[in-house]
Amino acid sequence: MENKIENKDCKCKSINCARHGKCTECREHHIKNGGLPFCERPAEKK
Repeated sequence: MENKIENKDCKCKSINCARHGKCTECREHHIKNGGLPFCERPAEKK
């Protein structure tokens, strides 16, 4: 799968991840593994 769309405002903390800034790839990866990408997770309550 090739995804050339890059999100320079990506809020993911894993900046070394190969999917960083590639929203489609990131979303597919996390959903496949039973979770949500960082940018779609509910805000943590403090």
